[in-house]
Amino acid sequence: MRLTYLKLIATVFFWGTNFAAGKIALQSLGPYSISCLRFVLASLLLMAFLYRTNGKFPALTKSQWGLVLVAAFTGVFLYNVFFFSGMQYMSTVRASLVIAFVPVSVTLGSWLFLKEQVSFIKWMGIVLSIVGAIVVLTRGDFMALFSDNTWGLGELLIMGCVISWTVYTLVGKITLRQMPALTLSAYSATLGALLLLGPALQHDLISQITHSSWQSLASVLYMATTATALGFIWYYEAVQQIGATKAAVVGNLTPVFAALIAVSLLGEKLTWSTIIGGGLVMLGVWLTAKK
Repeated sequence: MRLTYLKLIATVFFWGTNFAAGKIALQSLGPYSISCLRFVLASLLLMAFLYRTNGKFPALTKSQWGLVLVAAFTGVFLYNVFFFSGMQYMSTVRASLVIAFVPVSVTLGSWLFLKEQVSFIKWMGIVLSIVGAIVVLTRGDFMALFSDNTWGLGELLIMGCVISWTVYTLVGKITLRQMPALTLSAYSATLGALLLLGPALQHDLISQITHSSWQSLASVLYMATTATALGFIWYYEAVQQIGATKAAVVGNLTPVFAALIAVSLLGEKLTWSTIIGGGLVMLGVWLTAKK
């Protein structure tokens, strides 16, 4: 169980480093191109590892393929489309704050549809982790929550990210009863890459690749191998072993790691809000993980 949490925290760390890696990649690649290349590379790695592990590509039933398609459509395709579309209408900080509601959404979905028990202590952990994420992202200025006038199209699109990731997590929980995490991760990433290929081609994928810098391509390769390939496997393993709620709450460490990476690589200052917020997130994760 301890190894599961270590893998999940490592996954969340990889997700946190995506902010810096993505910033480098965006210097010469568009968001759709980055997403498509990331999942194409990750799917090749996952499929190769799947074949090496099993000696073949596991056969799936029609119902299993349906579940994998839903996972790919929600967790890969829809999440990316909602995210990059929403970012056109709102700030990065506000978008991150909206996405921070994923643990609550996953918890409600698990409680309603999967009959997963959620104790009062776990609810306290969820609340603390969200408050901590908000403290980190707003740098202690809670008025930043109300910096925009109203909840407009951007907020609705980013809420689409929350819903799509929730469905992805819950469908994964059901599907993992029928197949290993590696099989689900490899097949969903591959189908997701195919679904992203169309929008990427419409946004000059080939031209961007030919004119891209090696730093951007290296960043995409890093994201594909760590946050995507390893991340998919370890996240689904965590969902399978510790439950969807606990796995989602640990994900709230993402803004903490993102802030630390910004301090070490991008030269930003480490503030008291980051330290206090990070402490609240980790306390919330600990409470949620308690039996």
